[in-house]
Amino acid sequence: MFTTIRRAGGAHRALDEARRHFQRVDPVDDDPEWVRYFDRTEPTVDTGIALGRLGDAGATEPLISEALRGEPTANLRGRAFHTFWLARTRLQRGEVESACATAAEALDLVTGVASPRVLTHLEEFRQERAPHRTVRPAVELASRIRGISR
Repeated sequence: MFTTIRRAGGAHRALDEARRHFQRVDPVDDDPEWVRYFDRTEPTVDTGIALGRLGDAGATEPLISEALRGEPTANLRGRAFHTFWLARTRLQRGEVESACATAAEALDLVTGVASPRVLTHLEEFRQERAPHRTVRPAVELASRIRGISR
């Protein structure tokens, strides 16, 4: 347990340091083209995902929701990926019906792009919802995920 606490503390320190560095970015900096990928959405959603993995679903949901609001609608893969993480966060919070509805949104988005990574995450979600497998939305979602994964 101590190791986990120490890792969580290190993760929080690293997130704070990354946030400080990102706040120093100036749009007029002469950065290489590839760095433009790291817009405000990326560190926000990545922080949310990291906090979710640390078990802090309460802090995760607002960050991922904020990132989704800023995500370009044309970025279907990114929106699908981030919507999946929002669904996973809601499942962590015990909000099964909301989590399944959100995962269904991610599934709708992923059908428009070829993203094995997002499909893998949706399959993981299908397995994570196992304790709720008799809840109607979870049953319907599992069927849809299996249909697309084949």
